[in-house]
This record gives sequence, structure tokens and C-alpha cells, in this order.
Amino acid sequence: MVQEYESEAQLENQFMKRLNAVGYKTVVIRDEQALLNHFRDILNHRNIKNLDSKPLTDTEFSQVLNEMVGSRSLYEIAELLRGSDVQPYGKIAIQRDDNSQVYLEFFDGHDWTNNTYEVTHQITINGKYENRYDVTVLINGLPIVQVELKRRGVDFTQAFNQIIRYRNESFRNLFRFIQIFVVSNGGNSRYFANGDGNLNSNFMFYWTDENNNWLNDIDAFTASFFIPSRLHSLVAKYTIFDKANERMLIMRPYQIYAAEAILKQAQEHPEENGYIWHTTGSGKTITSFKASQLLSRETDATKVIFMIDRSDLDLQTAKNFNSYLPKSVSNQPALDRTENTYSLVRQLQSNDSPLIITTIQKLNNAVSGSRYKDVLTPFHDQRVIFIEDEAHRSQFGEMRKNINQWFKNAEHFGFTGTPIFAKNVGADGRTTETLYDKELHKYLIKDAIRDENVLGFSIQYIGTIKGKNIAVDDEKVPGINTKEVYESDERLRLIVQHILLNHDQITSNKKYNSILTVSSTAMALKYYQMFNELDPKHHVNVTTIFTWAANEDDAQEKQEQDVTSSRHGLDKVIDDYNNQYKTSFSTNHFADYFADVSKRMKEHSDRTPDDNIDVLIVVNMFLTGFDSPKLSTLYIDKNLRWQGLIQAFSRTNRIEKKTKPFGNIISYRNIKKETDDAVKLFSAGSQEDFFVPTYDELAGKFADAITNLHQVVSTPNDVDRLYDLGDEELKKFVLSFRDILKTYNKIRVYDDFSWNKVKDNEFTAQDMESYRGKYFDAYHHIQEHTDTKGEKASVLEDIDFQIELLETDKIDVQYIVNLIKTINLDSKDNTDADREKIKRLLDNADSMELKSKADLLAAFLDEVVPQLDPDANVGTALNQYLAKKRNEEIYRFAEETKVSTDELNEQIASYDFYGHTDSQKMTDALSNAGYSFKEKINLKKKIRTFVLNTIDRFTMS
Repeated sequence: MVQEYESEAQLENQFMKRLNAVGYKTVVIRDEQALLNHFRDILNHRNIKNLDSKPLTDTEFSQVLNEMVGSRSLYEIAELLRGSDVQPYGKIAIQRDDNSQVYLEFFDGHDWTNNTYEVTHQITINGKYENRYDVTVLINGLPIVQVELKRRGVDFTQAFNQIIRYRNESFRNLFRFIQIFVVSNGGNSRYFANGDGNLNSNFMFYWTDENNNWLNDIDAFTASFFIPSRLHSLVAKYTIFDKANERMLIMRPYQIYAAEAILKQAQEHPEENGYIWHTTGSGKTITSFKASQLLSRETDATKVIFMIDRSDLDLQTAKNFNSYLPKSVSNQPALDRTENTYSLVRQLQSNDSPLIITTIQKLNNAVSGSRYKDVLTPFHDQRVIFIEDEAHRSQFGEMRKNINQWFKNAEHFGFTGTPIFAKNVGADGRTTETLYDKELHKYLIKDAIRDENVLGFSIQYIGTIKGKNIAVDDEKVPGINTKEVYESDERLRLIVQHILLNHDQITSNKKYNSILTVSSTAMALKYYQMFNELDPKHHVNVTTIFTWAANEDDAQEKQEQDVTSSRHGLDKVIDDYNNQYKTSFSTNHFADYFADVSKRMKEHSDRTPDDNIDVLIVVNMFLTGFDSPKLSTLYIDKNLRWQGLIQAFSRTNRIEKKTKPFGNIISYRNIKKETDDAVKLFSAGSQEDFFVPTYDELAGKFADAITNLHQVVSTPNDVDRLYDLGDEELKKFVLSFRDILKTYNKIRVYDDFSWNKVKDNEFTAQDMESYRGKYFDAYHHIQEHTDTKGEKASVLEDIDFQIELLETDKIDVQYIVNLIKTINLDSKDNTDADREKIKRLLDNADSMELKSKADLLAAFLDEVVPQLDPDANVGTALNQYLAKKRNEEIYRFAEETKVSTDELNEQIASYDFYGHTDSQKMTDALSNAGYSFKEKINLKKKIRTFVLNTIDRFTMS
């Protein structure tokens, strides 16, 4: 009989052969001890000179493992592997048995050829359960990439779920060095970074060639991704460390190709400029950071200046910049938000600051006056390279001309998501190409949507001239465009009523937030007043923000309303804001108000609804450069076109969870033609994938899904009998109801959707809830039915239940720790507000795991946080505090039991590494302390309980 599909074992063997072909040697490693022995042999060989030809003893190798892994987080291990400006790549120091110190090198991050590349498979680890890993890629004996395979035809997300299970159950010791996961079913392959906390399947990435063509098949993927020089570059070069959130980011292929294209252009054609066209939301900032670093390290440029527009620099953006980059020599942040030009000039003077980050405004100030002429004159003829973020906005005016005249030997590399072409050119007639010469790499919005790096858009046009919900077409509204009609109280009332009636449904019960963009500051205030009038109890939290001078550029409006009245109006808004959120802002300190609004928009949470902003009314602010996965909806009551339209739409399409299926655009203006024109221009002629299915298409899909479900079970109660019929039948229910969940998650945001329109009332809202309960039961049934080897007996073992479509987020340990790490230390008021918010969540915690740690976290908030400097790393301070408290508890227990702290630490380490305490060592230690046989039995139980409780209490991920 001919086998229809390649088996998983065949796929694995073929994959191993492909890795051999591109340069990996196969080694046989069956278990954890064999892995340790193999790494030890390679480490001895690599450091034979440093070790004076004397291999590491058992005691010394234990030191190595403790130094490399110990109690380090995955983030800290990743930093150790790559090194830093202070700490060299992959090196540690240990003390030898003869008390001499020796440095050991275990990874060369500079030269890929100075490393050993190997592959093994089917390593078995015995922990809580027995886990057998498919394929492990080793560099210098360290497991760096873990590959999980499923046979062709099987959903490859099963491999993702399996990795999560292995990671939770048995990834310990050297396996904590895994940096990258790869999953594949032969025909579909993805990669993603390892890290602390929960991993999100939404951030599994495609690998592509330079033209953004998928290399999905495992053979094509291997021939590009796993070439040793490329894998080495991914680990050593194309990694970003987000210090604020303590997470490691592996760059995506188009980001890598763009950075490499810039470096190549600078090295081979220094006389030419260039630009990168990467769509909004694709991570241009990370790409430009990396390009800047490479240029500063691998060219002879005197300075590399990363230049942005101040209007893009909100508080969170500044923190991101400083999070990704090291501090300057003066121990100041790499980027500050002040207007202090002297700090920039000092960086230009310093030989220790090859990479400078600044705003175009600050640099223009430095070169425009005479104050710093002597300092800056040498730069006239020196090689300076500029990296310019959001090139379409800030690089076309007088400031750019002034900078060019001063830095005459400069090269410019621009990044833009929406280039200027002949069709959308401004008054000065200059396009992106005329300014930057050459397009170096392109990644369009259609590519990003296809790759699931950003979301597509659902666009609804709501007629407002003749009444609520009258459809807008090309003929209906264009002739009615007078200011009087568009700004009438009656029309605004209809729009506000529509938002209030539909906002909960559109935003998944306010799980997400929205922006309402309007035509002027006067309209922003008018809308704000209308919301207060129609929603006096503030069911929907609304505020507005604008710069009162910059937006009042309409001549007629200036006659009707001057700048002062706009500012007074905003003062009243901020007074309301202070009452709502217990803050103390004013227009005199507008930047602080802006920072707080930005933070609340980004940290929107269904856990603390009173702290949220649900609808933010803006004119132009927040429509460019503002990135927040929690922003799902854009309400439009102004005319948008070309790059302004795409930029505004793109605020809503950041990937978050499956509960956010697309960016939701609701327009109260007839901008359909403008939308089609802009999409066509910025998708290089193709509109494919930009728009999600229409309501009618989704309604048909929803009806089909209901029919499929009813073919499996007629009623919710019928699900119960499936348990007796076997897992195959239960699987049919799970898959059919999951299809309903996925479609419902998309269709629910449409105005046209209501339950009485669904399938001739054959499927009701009550049916939905009843089936949800049965689906939950099936999920928990699968979770509980696991045999002692960790293998689920059910055919449902690795189904992706997409459980987040069923339940809202819980307040768990990871969520609280993430909030603590992002505490705002800029001022005492902000710090205290963040502390009180977190303490309220701790007080209301219903998670037993969180309750066991709540007193520790609350004490840290009260004792440590108020004493931290504004530029302190809260995550590091928390880790230090927990280590101190853990040591104190170990010391107290040691005093009580007369067991040494060293012995207790060894027992904790043993449980951390091997999943059990070392019973014999414990017996020996108690015998040495003089305990009787009976006392030893009781104390061993007591010590084991203490070890388990200590690990549980002080583990925060």
C-alpha cells in the first residue's frame, strides 16, 4: 500500500539530512547528562589554552553551569550569550580548584566560523513528565534552536503547543539557552524567539527571501534560515534587547534585509543616499536602530546620527529608544526629551559616542546659531551618516536644508511607510526619491497583512446627512459639504449616539479603545461636550487632546475662534481629566498631559476600566507614529487622503490577540474614493488583502459554520454524549464550534450584525453561551486527561483551542510583574499613581498563585519603588529585591532547622534543574547536624516543603 503522507519520522530524517548538507554535523545525544557531557568536552577544547591543558573538574564544571544558568532569567541568559559593550560575547570567569581565576569563552559572536555547528534529535528529558524533543541545533554544544515537526497535512500550530508544554515541563539547565524555536509541518514553517513569560502564537514569523517571497517549505526554509552564517547572524547580530520589558526580539527577514541593504550601500556607494519603504506597523524603528548600530560599527563614519521628529517622541517612544540602546558615556539616557541642545553638542564632541540619537529640531537649533560654531565646524567635511525615521514627514522643510548645508559630506538613509510620489506630492514638488536617490528595500502593507505582521481593515461608511445608518455611496454625500451641515448639532448628536450605542460591541466590551479624528480643535471641543451631554455617567470614558495653536490653521475658523479660546477649552477638558483619573495636569505642562494620555491609550485594560480612555478625540495628534495593540477602532469625521489616510488607518492594525481580528474603521465622511486611491498607491497597484471580508461574506460564512455545527450536534446538551463515542467525535465538535467562534469574533463589530438576523433564528445568543460552556468542558477534559508520560491519550492532544476567544484576561503574576516593570519613575505623582493602581489589583486578586506573592510585591512597591532614581530599571530592582528576600527566608529556615544555607540552596537548585530534591544529600546534611532517624524523616519532609514553597513564592514568570 502506498503511503499517502510523509510520516513525521521521515520528515525529521529528511530535515536532518538537509542540515548536514548546509554544514551541520550530526551528533548522538540521548539525554540531559549526555548533553552536559558533550558541552563540557567542547568547552574544554575551545579553552584548552586558558585551561593550561587541564580539563575542568566536576566542581569547576558545576561553577560553569551555575555561572551560565544558575538563577538567571532567560533574558539574562540571552544577554550573557551575546555580551554587551562592557561584557564580551559569550564569556564567563570561574575560580579553579587551585583558587586561580580563568576566563572561559563559549560563543564567538564576531566570527561565525569560530563556532561549532551540530544537530541532534530525539533527546529525552525526564522531568515532571518524559519529554522527547524532535530536533535540536547546537552551537558549541549549547542548544540554541529547538525544532518541533508535525507530519505534512497536520496543523503546524500543534508544534507550537507542544513547545509550550515542553517549555513548562522540562526546559531546564542548558536548554534554557534556547534562543529560537522553529515549527514546521513540512509545508509551513515559522520561527519565534524564546523568552520569559508566556509566548504568543501571533508572533510566529515567516521566513522569506529578499523580495518577501515566503520560504515556507521546510527544504527552502532550511536552505536560507539554517545556513550557519545566517543563523549566527540571527543570534549574534539581528537581536534586539528590550531592556524596559526584559525581552529579547529576533528581527524579521525584511528588517534584516533592509539593514543589510543600508550597510551595503554605505560601504560600496558612500556618495549615494537611499530609503527603505516599510509599511506602517512593520517595525521600522527596530530596523532603523539596527541599521544605525551596524553603520556605527562597520563603517568609517565619524558619527551616525539617528534623527526623528519631536512630534513623534511621546514618553513611551523615548523609553523604547533608551530601552534598546546603551547609555552614553556620561551615563545619561541615549535619548532625552528635553530641549537642551548642549547635551547633543557634547555627544557630537565626544569620541565615545559614535551613535547619536536626536530630534531634527534640536540638531537644527545646534547648527542654526553661532553659539556652537567652533565645535561643529569640523563636521563640515567629515563623513556623517543620518538615519531618518518617518522620512515622509520631517525631512522636506527648512530644517533639513539647514542640516544639509552644515553636514556637507553626509549620507542620508530614510525610513517611510508612505513615500511621497508624483501623485501625492506636496506643494514643494519633492518626492521621496528626489530626496533619497534610491529605494533600497520594500515591504508593503499587502506583504505585512499576508505575513500576519499587521491586521487587515474592516471599513464601514456611515451616512449622517439623511439619518443614522443610511449607506454612503459615491453619489449621496459629495454634493453636501458645507461647514454648516457637517458641524451641525443634529449631525454630531447622531454620530455620538452611534458611537455610544455601538462602542461596546465594536471593541469587544471595551477590551480595546478608539480614536475619533475630527477636522478642527473647535470640533474636538464640540464633540467632547456632546459626549458629556449624552453620556453624563461616563459609561464610555472620553477625552480630547490637541495643540491649540498648530491646529487652528483655517482662516474662517481663526475669525470665529482664537487660540486663547481653544486653550481655555482644553483647560476645562484637563480639569475633567484630573477629576476622573486623580491627576494634576494643565496646559502649562502640556507634555505631561500628553504623556499620560499616551500611556493610558497604550495600557488600556479590561482589568482596570476606570483607568482607561475609551475614546480619544484628536485633530492630527496620535494619527502618525503612535503604536498601540490596544487601539482597535478609528472613528472618522474629517477628510483624509493619501499618506494621511493610510497613516491614520494604520493606528488600528497592530497585532494583539485573536480577539482583535482586524483594524476597525468607521467613517462618517464619504472617503471611499480617497481610500481606494490611497490603498492602490501604497500597495503598488494591488488592493489584495487590505480589506477584510464584507459583512455579507462573513454572514454567509457564519451561517455555514452553524450548519456544520448542527451536523455534529443539534443542541448543546448533545455534546455530552460525544464523550462516550470517542475523541474523534468530540474533535468534530471542537473544530466546528471553533469555526463559529472565529467568525463571530469578526462579524460582531459590524453595525449590520444582530442575533435576530442569524440563520433564521436557528442559532441564538443563548445557544452561543451554552455551546461556549460545552467547549470549555471539552478543553478542560483534554487538559486533565494526561498520562504519566505526559502524552495525552486523546486525538485532541494538540488542538489549538484558541481559548482566548472564550475568556477575558485574568489578573495573574505575569501581568502584575509586567505592570511593575513599566512603572513611570519620571515624577513622584506618576510613580505613586502607578503603585496605587497595582496595589488595588493585588488586593482584588483571585489567583491563588498571585495571592501567595502579593505581600512580596506590595512590599516592593512600598519599600523600594519610591526610592528608585528616574532612570532606574524597575525590573532589575525587583529581581534584586526578590533575591534578597529569598536569602532572608532561607537564612531564617536554616537557623530554625540547623541546616546550612549552602545545603538549602543546593536543594533548591537541584529541584530547579531536575524536578526533585537530592534525598541522599539531605540525609547526609541532617546526619551531620546530629538529628535522630525519626527527626530526619520529619525534617526531610519539612525541607522539601520549604524548597517547593520557596521556588513557588519567588518565581515570577
